[in-house]
Amino acid sequence: MADLYDPNRNEPVTPPHGGGPRPDPEPVALPSPAGPADEGARSGPPPAGPQPVPDAVPQGLPERVPTAGPGADRVRIGLWGAPRSGKTTYLAALPLAAMQHQRHHGGGWHISGMTEEANAYLSQGMDLLTRQRAFPEATMGVREIAWSVQGPRKRRKLGPGRRPNFVLDIQDAAGEVYGDGHPQQAQLVSLLARSHGLIYLFDPLGDAQRATESFNFLHSALTLLTAQVRNRGGLVDGRLPHHVSVCVAKFDHPGIFQPAAEAGWVTQDHEGAQLPRIPRERGEQFFQWMCDDFRGATARLVRDALQTYFDPRRIAYYATSAVGFRLAPQHVFDYRDYVQEIEADGRKYLRTSPGPINVLEPLIDLEDRIHRETNRRGGKPW
Repeated sequence: MADLYDPNRNEPVTPPHGGGPRPDPEPVALPSPAGPADEGARSGPPPAGPQPVPDAVPQGLPERVPTAGPGADRVRIGLWGAPRSGKTTYLAALPLAAMQHQRHHGGGWHISGMTEEANAYLSQGMDLLTRQRAFPEATMGVREIAWSVQGPRKRRKLGPGRRPNFVLDIQDAAGEVYGDGHPQQAQLVSLLARSHGLIYLFDPLGDAQRATESFNFLHSALTLLTAQVRNRGGLVDGRLPHHVSVCVAKFDHPGIFQPAAEAGWVTQDHEGAQLPRIPRERGEQFFQWMCDDFRGATARLVRDALQTYFDPRRIAYYATSAVGFRLAPQHVFDYRDYVQEIEADGRKYLRTSPGPINVLEPLIDLEDRIHRETNRRGGKPW
């Protein structure tokens, strides 16, 4: 059984499902090209759901969702991706990434629910990833979630700067809903049409399987989305007006990380946890390589569709991991033993507490781009 060391504690921990620690050698940095990578996709157990309301208790009309404060912006972000691309795990990791932002970058971000349901979603996701060290169950159907997001003040050369403070509306939908002919596809497309920004999760591992090929769940929804926005006169130069963050998901998986490291895309921090990463300025080139050389065929169709339906100048690219890498007891990355996911008793777990990579950043970037465009439009979003 693989060890289950928790880097956030002072000693090894054994989770409820069993397993024990073992001595670890000194960590090593990224080496030169290594052997072939393993493949496989991630799945997880269901989270604990909210308790049902007793039938004897009458329920009134739902409360109107409040704003985050005076002058708060209402920013709608759509979350898009094929089945099992990691959308639900991404959402569960988002508040954790916000908490850890202070440690790595300085300046804290805070996320809280705007309703009891939204707060329950936050709490359940945090409990699964940090205490149970398990993956959340994939979303069924379409669910709208409203979160209040506050960030640190952004410095400016002139003036006091801006403190991000907005309400984030997320449409969390099962990947199957994006498929052609799904009964809830029209509902989802309507939600996406009202969004200002989109986070698109591209899973190279799932894209290799016909049942979860990304293009199958992208193109039909794109055509419907374009028709809706066109009919209300919202297209800009014939393209959709949304800002998009494209996230290459599951960057921690050896089936993605090892080929990227061997191809020279990965750099490594020299301080702190010495984490490997794809430099932000190379994000678009990394995605191009992923489509041309690593995946090919349908992945190239995904790239072509995104750059045809959206303005390429409004697309940013990231290598993302919702759970991050397993860290050695020295709290640093070890290329010999970095895989987070293990399987025990037929279920998948995390070996150590998660450290999300590029989970919060795509959201921060989207909000900033939307805010700047709103200002250019005289305070009116598209």
